Amino acid sequence: MKLTYSSYSDYMKCPRLYHWKQIGKPEAVKISQYFTLYGSVVQKFFQYYVNKYVKEGIVLSREQIHKFLKLDWDMMLEDRYVVWNDPWCKESSEDIFNEAYNDILLNIDKFDFFKYSRSEVSYSIILKKSQDILSGRMDFLVNYPDRVEILDGKGTAKVETNVDFEQLYFYALLYYLRSRKLPDKLGFWFFKTQQINYIDFDMDTIVRFKDKLALVKNSIKNDKEWAPKVKLSKHCLWCPWKYECDAYLAKKETNRKKGKGITAPMVGKIVEFGG
Repeated sequence: MKLTYSSYSDYMKCPRLYHWKQIGKPEAVKISQYFTLYGSVVQKFFQYYVNKYVKEGIVLSREQIHKFLKLDWDMMLEDRYVVWNDPWCKESSEDIFNEAYNDILLNIDKFDFFKYSRSEVSYSIILKKSQDILSGRMDFLVNYPDRVEILDGKGTAKVETNVDFEQLYFYALLYYLRSRKLPDKLGFWFFKTQQINYIDFDMDTIVRFKDKLALVKNSIKNDKEWAPKVKLSKHCLWCPWKYECDAYLAKKETNRKKGKGITAPMVGKIVEFGG
């Protein structure tokens, strides 16, 4: 079997989600991708920036950055499904674009690791005993002259709540299996706040995660029921198969009878760019 961090994480959140994404796929409901827009466009820009422009010694002006980013943004809006009158949408498309553009400039001014970096670095490791495959794609692999860092880009401003240490443990394990040594640092790069938060880890940390990963991998292989873990959190609410899930519908009905609901935030909208 092939196991990515995304599939491991899906199974840990809900075995039924894993099953429907990886094995059987009933017709899915479209989920608005509003919350992914900012992080996706910034990540894509820095992918090109470190892999092409910095590598080739091309210095981009602010006007060029704006132009390239706008092209990516327009293509993303055509491709992504977003309900702009959804109550979750607090910002317009222009607001998100301008925030992304300004934050890109701030990050470029603050950091100097770009010349040592590669972005979207893919590893696929075949495990000798089981012949299973561990596969992952790192946002940024930074090879300084004296150390190696793995960074995962984040489009959130909530630096304390929206991080998953195991994601970096997974990448560190892949790097170790390929290089026979651990990276020197693991960190989350927060685009909105222009900061890198490094996490503590050592070989024991990665070995414990490897053992947990092996247990989960065996559980996936042996799972026949794919029992749902139903909780009306973002994992259920954003699941594209939630209306196919009897457990979710039953939980939702129970909450409705108890008078529980979701507070609607401000409404945003899509707007045209001037000029």
